Amino acid sequence: MKLSTVIKKGRKIIMFTTLTFLIIALIITFAQPLKYRAQAKVLVVQNFEEGTDSYSASKMNEYLSNLLAKIVSSESFYSQSTKDGFNIDTEYFSGSKKKQMTEWNSTVQAKAIYDSGIISLSVYHPNKQQAENIARAVIFTLKTTNNFYHSLQNVDVRIIDSPSISVLPVKPNIILNVLIGIIFGAAAGILFVYQKHNK
Repeated sequence: MKLSTVIKKGRKIIMFTTLTFLIIALIITFAQPLKYRAQAKVLVVQNFEEGTDSYSASKMNEYLSNLLAKIVSSESFYSQSTKDGFNIDTEYFSGSKKKQMTEWNSTVQAKAIYDSGIISLSVYHPNKQQAENIARAVIFTLKTTNNFYHSLQNVDVRIIDSPSISVLPVKPNIILNVLIGIIFGAAAGILFVYQKHNK
């Protein structure tokens, strides 16, 4: 049986399954807290002596950005960032140490951009102001305490994009979840109708 014929004969069933999957997707989506995103970028550079070749300098800056991006997820970095007077609601990270770090790592994500020395920061939080506060605290900690994590001299962390906050929540991805619900619902309906009419 042709697909067009299947859709015509089972239009009501397909619409019902699509609507059902869509409702389930919406329930799952809005059962989670909606989170805003604060995005920023910093550049990690080491001031080299004259005569240092550019390739070595580039590789060292890349190494440093990768190192510091990984350090952001550490317990010591978390402790330093939340003590720096940026009015961070530490109750949001309450519970055992393991729970605190799980929440911190889902809130703060740092990624070194390949071969550039740039670290891209993304902070997710239900409160816009808290997202910005945390992003600023992370940048401040990177700037002021980065030498705690390496033994190199003259390392500088420079802000190239200050924190910008999303206008609407970005987590969970409402549009994506709705599309997934519609696609899977329609596919399930078509499959059900097809099997029913080919028994």
